[in-house]
Amino acid sequence: MSEPDRRVTLNRRDVLLLTGAALGASALTDPAAATGANRTSGATGGTAVRGAGWAALDAECAGFMAGKFSPGLSICVMRNGRPLYSKGFGSADLQSRAPMTADSVLRIGSITKQFTAAAILLLQQDGRLSIDDRLSRFLPLFPHSGDFTLRQMLTHTSGLGNYTDTSTPEVFLQQARIDYPDPQLIAAMAATSPLMKSTPGTAWSYSNTAYVLLGIVVEIAAQEAYGAYYQRRLFGPAGMHATAVDDAAEVVPDRAAGYTPDAKSASGFANASFISMTYPGGAGSIRSTPQDLCRWHGALLGGRILQAASLMDMTTAVHLQDGSLPRDPDMARVLGEDKPIEYGFGVMMGAFEGQRYVEHGGGINGFLSELRSFPERGVSVSLIMNCDSMGKPEAIKHLYQVRDVAARAALAQA
Repeated sequence: MSEPDRRVTLNRRDVLLLTGAALGASALTDPAAATGANRTSGATGGTAVRGAGWAALDAECAGFMAGKFSPGLSICVMRNGRPLYSKGFGSADLQSRAPMTADSVLRIGSITKQFTAAAILLLQQDGRLSIDDRLSRFLPLFPHSGDFTLRQMLTHTSGLGNYTDTSTPEVFLQQARIDYPDPQLIAAMAATSPLMKSTPGTAWSYSNTAYVLLGIVVEIAAQEAYGAYYQRRLFGPAGMHATAVDDAAEVVPDRAAGYTPDAKSASGFANASFISMTYPGGAGSIRSTPQDLCRWHGALLGGRILQAASLMDMTTAVHLQDGSLPRDPDMARVLGEDKPIEYGFGVMMGAFEGQRYVEHGGGINGFLSELRSFPERGVSVSLIMNCDSMGKPEAIKHLYQVRDVAARAALAQA
């Protein structure tokens, strides 16, 4: 595949519905505490309980790998803090032939957004901002910053455009290769075209621009780098020992390489285009593991991160000024589903086979991710693959199939 074909998304376009992330899990605790007389070893080391549902999940994962949608796949299923299934399949690095494992570290793209949203809510709890502040309180020189609130930015109803939607893929790929100190990053966000897509509050339009700016608001209000703040207030309290705001310069044990489809390559994949993690910022810069993401939902939804009122704000679906739930035209294009969406602060809510969930997913150069939890049943499912699958949207549907088989297996035992 030629370089211009390697389109990146931070969760828009083909990856939108890998989005939703949030309310749903129950009080999940550290999986290390789980015991298990009924475990079988995973594909490359891991955990799984026995049963027909889990055999079906093994088969579904094997089928996913046979379809060559990604060099590797890492998956974790937890119920009430206990790992029911945690395995890696395929390869974490095609060059070194390192296998994908349950401990492999991968970039999560737009699942990052719920961490940014939680940080904003923590700062509100601490009296350092209000989600009803206008952006102009923190970035007074940013164009139109007095026209919309942080709450509208969190719910994608600010009217802001999306800086990842460039005129050609080459433009984004070139812009994403360099590091951006905050002043240059703010200038890059101001160059979003169009900067304003709609009147604030009147429409829902997914905006990476909004979440990059929210990451900068975190730094201004907290008076520290957002990565340090997330570590201190989010990752650490949640027991997420393999999670951090990523930096390509860091040597990270168990780091998985990211790929993109390439029909001309003998392996079927090529190295994903480089991206400086300063560019996605608060919209998509975190690295993690499926196990850590399940731990995160346990802490967040179990009330160990936010106060109850803040969590309610985060997981309440936004309504437009006319009182309606928003619709997203890209959902109809990607998945053939034209229906109202329930979107909170960096998370999406819905129902699967009668069970309410909260979720979010992500896509960034080299990776696709998904995190879905069922709060009333105490079940969380997280998957990350090390291929962005640009140009192969069928990979997303197959990843959803793996997710759904995993959810059914866990819900059958919950």
